Amino acid sequence: TSSEDILLLVNGVRHKKNDGTLYLMAERIAWMPNGKDCFTISYKYSDIKIQKISPEGKPKIQLQIVLHNNEATTFHFVNPEGIEKQLKDRKEVKELLQQLLPRFKKKISKELEEKNQILSDDPELFQLYKDLVVSQVITAEEFWTKLAPVRCPSLIKTLNIPT
Repeated sequence: TSSEDILLLVNGVRHKKNDGTLYLMAERIAWMPNGKDCFTISYKYSDIKIQKISPEGKPKIQLQIVLHNNEATTFHFVNPEGIEKQLKDRKEVKELLQQLLPRFKKKISKELEEKNQILSDDPELFQLYKDLVVSQVITAEEFWTKLAPVRCPSLIKTLNIPT
């Protein structure tokens, strides 16, 4: 490893049937196979578009990193202490990434910032967004142009939605 600050180190993380350790550092996420002394996977946070996690109830506890070029890498949490520890490990990685990734976004549009603010100010609307958009019942565009303005008419002006 380098002299970078390690913010989180998680053992028991598998990638393509190889066990290893996942490192979250100040500016990148990296994975090192057991028995090696160098990273075989390393992504700068600024290159990461999104993270995805496997749905609850799935047998594998996974986290997927999707880059801006749409290349994806999946990490499988396999801590020998069992599923509770695997879930805890993944949650720690997911939550730290949720804090780190926004700091490295190349460009966040003003509209996206406004939408994020609206969702953080209205927990019910945020839940509706998760229920409908994240589960792919409707698109984000449909949500913001059709559904959200009905619930919150002030959004029409805020987001410049044509009436």
